[in-house]
Amino acid sequence: MALGEVFEFVLRLCFFAGAPLLIARAAVLYPLTGALLQIGLALVGFVASASVERLAAQSSLVRWVLSYQREFEAYYREHRPRPFLYYVCYPLLFPYWLSVRAARQEFWLFKGYSLASFAFLLLSLGVQYWQYFPPELTLRDFIPIAIRTLLVEAVVVLMFLMPIVTTVVHLHITRAPKRLWTLLCVGLISVTVAVVRIDQRRDPIISHATRDRVVLRSAANPKARKRVMREALRAAWHILPTYRSEVDSDGKVEGAPLDRAHEALGAFFKNDEAYAFDLWLAHQDHLPLLVLYFPAHRDAVPLWLAMNRAGEAVESEARLPKGAFDAMRAASR
Repeated sequence: MALGEVFEFVLRLCFFAGAPLLIARAAVLYPLTGALLQIGLALVGFVASASVERLAAQSSLVRWVLSYQREFEAYYREHRPRPFLYYVCYPLLFPYWLSVRAARQEFWLFKGYSLASFAFLLLSLGVQYWQYFPPELTLRDFIPIAIRTLLVEAVVVLMFLMPIVTTVVHLHITRAPKRLWTLLCVGLISVTVAVVRIDQRRDPIISHATRDRVVLRSAANPKARKRVMREALRAAWHILPTYRSEVDSDGKVEGAPLDRAHEALGAFFKNDEAYAFDLWLAHQDHLPLLVLYFPAHRDAVPLWLAMNRAGEAVESEARLPKGAFDAMRAASR
């Protein structure tokens, strides 16, 4: 390989090593199933092209799915792909790729992938609205969340799909299977690392949409929110003495008491919202307080309610130990 090709291949290696980590993180925070399906189909189509072509000869549906792949191959046989950094920085080059004819032609080549993932996302957003928003939340609450999700999906498609597809097409056309399989193996290792890191987290990552719904639903009916949080604390206190081993050294409460609290919260919150709450046991002047809290964004005060062993609710921050909120944030990371 020439020096320029070596440099580009190193860039591609770095991208395939880092991109899955970022995609996995984004996929946990936002519903990106459509974009991930498009990337997966593109990789399968190009890597297993011979086998897939045989299926295409027997199925019109497979031929339709592969039509985009054939368009890519035909286009890039006539037009050499641009430098790899161009595709990595693609979102930052707007509106260049709409104003220049050659760049616009290449952009429209990806319209099938973009429109398919966009349609899938719209469908999933519609399902999410009916499943997670009523009765407390309305379309007015839903639209900002949906717009933000659509923008993130568009950025993911432009930032990750184009570099991946153009890399696979380029190496496929230039008949460089060793380099292609090297990149795919690096990407697979990166995906594995990302999945293991997410799985080993002490707390699950809560999506932005879930966080927003917790705050909006609590504001829509604060009386119901406080009532259900009291019930959750009572349920956790009821079995906590039996499960003292579930209290960690930093005060975080897990296991059966937390499960009981989540179950009680489900009377008002949706399932994923209920599981966004945590329990923390504090000792103030030898009087234990059990705190049910929702970790807020960044440095905002968390949504919380505390209760002592006698069943008295505590809402005053002054009755919490000093540095309680910092300790809760540290325990929930």
